[in-house]
Amino acid sequence: MALPGRKPVIAHVVSISVECADCGRNRWWKPDELRRFGVTGSTPLAELSGRIVCSACRADGLPGTAISIQAAFIDERQRVRSEAQMMSEREVLVEGARRA
Repeated sequence: MALPGRKPVIAHVVSISVECADCGRNRWWKPDELRRFGVTGSTPLAELSGRIVCSACRADGLPGTAISIQAAFIDERQRVRSEAQMMSEREVLVEGARRA
């Protein structure tokens, strides 16, 4: 679990869900499987989307950089907080879409 005021890092997660918005491919990765992308235990989660690319899209000649990442945290409380934050962000987007 991240300390208050600090960003969560790879060492705080059990696995990472990586989904490509272009082709829809989804895969769960263990933190040690991300080493080939230059990811270490101290890499902030916010930096992952800039490092990971979709290999299926790359093989087809596409950029493969439209990546969505979701972490499964080691600490259950951190997971609940992350999901609550994600849901509140989605509610704001949905409310904004209704008004437009």
